[in-house]
Amino acid sequence: MAQKPLSILISGAGIAGSSLALMLARHPSFTLKPIVTLVERAPEPRTTGQAIDIRGQAVTVIQRLGLEKKIKEKHTSETGIAFVDAEGRTIAQVDATGNVNKQSGTSEFEILRGDLAALLIEEMEAAKKANNAEVSVVYGESVKSLEEQEDGVAVQFAQGKVKDAKFDVVVAADGYHSSTRAFIFNKEASESAIMPMGMYIAYYTIPRIPEDDDLWQWYTAPGGLAIHLRPHGNKKTMGVYLSITGPSKANIPELDEALAQGPDAQVALLRERFQHLDWQSKRFLDGLDTTNDLYMQSVSMVVTPQWTTNRCAMIGDAAFAMMGFGTSFAMIGAYTLAGELSKITSNSTADVSAALKSHEQVLRPLVAKQQKPPPFFPQTFNPQTQLGLTALRTAIRVVIGLRIPQLAQWFMAGDDKNGWKLPEYGWQQEQAIEASKDKV
Repeated sequence: MAQKPLSILISGAGIAGSSLALMLARHPSFTLKPIVTLVERAPEPRTTGQAIDIRGQAVTVIQRLGLEKKIKEKHTSETGIAFVDAEGRTIAQVDATGNVNKQSGTSEFEILRGDLAALLIEEMEAAKKANNAEVSVVYGESVKSLEEQEDGVAVQFAQGKVKDAKFDVVVAADGYHSSTRAFIFNKEASESAIMPMGMYIAYYTIPRIPEDDDLWQWYTAPGGLAIHLRPHGNKKTMGVYLSITGPSKANIPELDEALAQGPDAQVALLRERFQHLDWQSKRFLDGLDTTNDLYMQSVSMVVTPQWTTNRCAMIGDAAFAMMGFGTSFAMIGAYTLAGELSKITSNSTADVSAALKSHEQVLRPLVAKQQKPPPFFPQTFNPQTQLGLTALRTAIRVVIGLRIPQLAQWFMAGDDKNGWKLPEYGWQQEQAIEASKDKV
């Protein structure tokens, strides 16, 4: 008798969800054939977004997937970080290291979010043809309800683009405001998992001018305000990041209201907060009139006591959002979840539940250590007063002047410094097979 396939629903086609879909389609050693449905609430793929990076053993993940070269080809061209003053003069500078194992604040894998998401979907489509994988991606659809039952998870969909059905596994990968997480656990538990950092960031694109270079330029002003200008690989546009940080790790009602009201309210608020700043603030605020990709969000951590139930799991920001490591941990989480699911030999609740629990046991030690950021972050890096700003700039000069950027490299190394090692799950064998094919 032929084995029954393993039906898997993924809610959210961001980095975590797309990574998981790709790894399920490409995994070399699944016992049960995965049948994957990937649904995304947005009506179409999101092609915009901020610069993100890949660090630590997430680098090993992309190497095992054969994506290292392709991701580097889409590098934003950023060469380092320059801390600048109100006149645009450099206070201190930290260059990229050129070493994938000892990266500085600028990664060797800086890539725009939209570019990485598109690449993951492209690779997944290629895997469908090469491996006869069964993966369907549906935009403009989301989970309306779900109920775990003995023989699967009964799911209802909001828009009817996917028929209501029962799945062996359901994965929430729909961000830190995940609606699917609330269905898996409950609304109260889902909302209590979100821990505000007291920080808000607006991202958008402006035209590049001849005076722009390939450094990430970072200007900080009193009032918890900061402007970041970062290069794009196309050499035609630049990314602007306007951030507002409060004095404590708490929501700021005025900013939350602007987020709820939409782009017009957000632009008005940004103008009001940043209009008195120096450097190139007029250029950046004028850019709000012409940009078509403004995106503003609050910055939060997500800390959940449990990532899995019998047949449901959460990955990425839905499970463990954290600033600086989100992309890397999203890809590592997708890797370990796909790896553990590849081992199961039946669709039973016992086998599925054991795989999901094993995924959590493997990954949680890594995530737990990174979910303890310094108590002064991000407030100390975004001071409220001129005195605080002077102290920050002095500290930056001292640290970089004494060649202590190694501290930053140690902090940004993520899992490497913790001794956590990425399981193989058969991928190294797959790499060897592909290498032998290339030699034929």
